[in-house]
Amino acid sequence: MSRPKISVIIASKVGAPFIDDCIQSLISQENAPPYEIIVVDCHGEETRKRITARFPSIHVIVQDPPASVPDLRRTGVKAASGEIIAILEEHCLASKDWMTAIASAHDGACAAVGGSVLDCNYNRLRDWITYFTEYNAYMPPVPSGQVSSLPGNNIAFKQEVLQKHLAKLTQGYWEAYLYSKLYEEKAVLLSDPKMAVYHRGPFDYGYYLYQRFLFSRAFAGARRTVMPVSRRLIYALVSPALPVLLLARMATRVWQKKCHVGKFVQSIPLLIPVTIVYVLGELIGYLFGPGDSLLKVE
Repeated sequence: MSRPKISVIIASKVGAPFIDDCIQSLISQENAPPYEIIVVDCHGEETRKRITARFPSIHVIVQDPPASVPDLRRTGVKAASGEIIAILEEHCLASKDWMTAIASAHDGACAAVGGSVLDCNYNRLRDWITYFTEYNAYMPPVPSGQVSSLPGNNIAFKQEVLQKHLAKLTQGYWEAYLYSKLYEEKAVLLSDPKMAVYHRGPFDYGYYLYQRFLFSRAFAGARRTVMPVSRRLIYALVSPALPVLLLARMATRVWQKKCHVGKFVQSIPLLIPVTIVYVLGELIGYLFGPGDSLLKVE
């Protein structure tokens, strides 16, 4: 069998229906180049058996819990054989020309390419909270061309780029380390609006608050190792004002993009606790490290 053009890595910690629908969106691609799909699962044996029976062409790797999302993704990268390694979150559905856009963008000299994160027209207001908090920088319209950062749930790297840095990606989220290293190396990161994914719900509000805290602590805990003590102390001093600044940044991006302005206004009462938890998690991560938060992030 010839080498696939794209290897798609999906870390699975939640299981059905998210992982099944995510896979279906990939095998339904239009005019896709040769590809392989690698699911690294720690949800359980039932998930592995169901995926194998429903999608026999999928390569499923079982990893015993506890395992973090970055751990699962690294396992997938080690098993991948594609020229391009794409990372897709199990909560997302790929647009029909997602792989075509990836292959086209990587014809150039870029190290990585990412795209937009679209909503799935959520039925509940609480599900918009996740979207506005996590993906306000990647809501449409996204720029076309070189950028300084890309979404962690919708990104594709040249295989040699990930392999070069894989040994250092042993702790924390890749975004906390990898983008800064690529920036230092003057690597080209491209944004392509055609490389779009749809983020799905539902998420219970309490569940999301807890996950947001864990993610913030894990992210800040990973950055803590490369951040001077002086900057961490400054963060601690200004942290009481940061929830207001975060909410203002979200509002600015929503307004500039003219993307679901009405839904954002309705969401503000629910977004206020989220921004507080967001900052609290980062504060604890910067001061005391990640603890075991990364293992609990789903």
